[in-house]
Amino acid sequence: MIRHTIPLEILISAWYVKEIIINNDKSLFVMILVLLLYHCLKTIYYIFSDKIYSKYILISVSVMIIVLGFSVFQPITYFLSINITESINAFKKEGIYVSIISLFYALFIPIGYLQAFILINVFTLILMYTIITMEKKSRKLSAANVTLESQLEGLREVGLNTKHYVLSLRHISKLEERNAIAQRLHDELGHTLSGSTMQLEASLLMMDKDKEKTRDMLNKVIKSLRDGTESIRKILKSIKPENASINIQTIKMLAMETQEKSGITIDLIYSSDIADLDFIKWNVITTNVKEALTNVMKYSKATKCRIKLERLNKLYKISIKDNGIGCNTIKQGMGLQGINERTSKIGGQLILDGTDGFCVIMLLPIEKGN
Repeated sequence: MIRHTIPLEILISAWYVKEIIINNDKSLFVMILVLLLYHCLKTIYYIFSDKIYSKYILISVSVMIIVLGFSVFQPITYFLSINITESINAFKKEGIYVSIISLFYALFIPIGYLQAFILINVFTLILMYTIITMEKKSRKLSAANVTLESQLEGLREVGLNTKHYVLSLRHISKLEERNAIAQRLHDELGHTLSGSTMQLEASLLMMDKDKEKTRDMLNKVIKSLRDGTESIRKILKSIKPENASINIQTIKMLAMETQEKSGITIDLIYSSDIADLDFIKWNVITTNVKEALTNVMKYSKATKCRIKLERLNKLYKISIKDNGIGCNTIKQGMGLQGINERTSKIGGQLILDGTDGFCVIMLLPIEKGN
């Protein structure tokens, strides 16, 4: 408030000096002394405004104005409203309303100064009210900004921690996979390759001495190496993920990303008998699931969502259901139209239900022979 009240006090001081100039009294020195005393006390207040006892300095200034207004020079009371308002506001935040009592001092003001007193003090009260109101709003906005920044910082930390966790999890998974491959190669091929190497070395030594025995040893080495090659094929086949596993992981990642962004709890349910879904169907399923989850985040106001992939007698059924507000009249926007078109192109059918939350159901045909 200080930066606003100083210009106001300068204006009132100018008015006070005007009253001194037009006053016929010979006590000019005392009048100037009173003004200087006032500004000295206010300067002390401004210097120590952040101290606890500063409000008591304001009370002292207000009392001084009242006393000197009676006994020395009435225009000093032009400063009354601003100081009473500051004093009361220092103790009570709604001090502007109580400080209107400063106008009652007009009962004791001589008629010659009465008009100026009322004009200056009413103007001061209005200005002080405006200043205090603006500062209160500014404090509220500052507090709101601090809270918002704190929340944003918290969200940033959560996002960074989640991202770091995902990256760490992927790195650990890769290390574990490499260790598993190395261990299996060592266990299943180490002995075979070591034995074959020793037999080849022995064959080289016996080649000129016993050709028949050398031939038998070479045949054994060839058989051992063939077995080793077959073991490598089996290991690689067991390590290489099936298409179904890859696509399920893709859907899991979509569900996890949606949950992190929106806070919606997403459950993924699937059975092992969906493994024979071909690439084209998986591509449509993952694209449609992504679009459906986007709609859940935007429109559903849901707290939970379930993705279910299952095989029925003649159909694959993929459903995305939330517990949100639902929709009595379903109008297909670009997102739902895209889901419908992609499903229809592979011979499937789309069912939309908005009566209990919102549910997107894709029915895809099972090819003959699957």
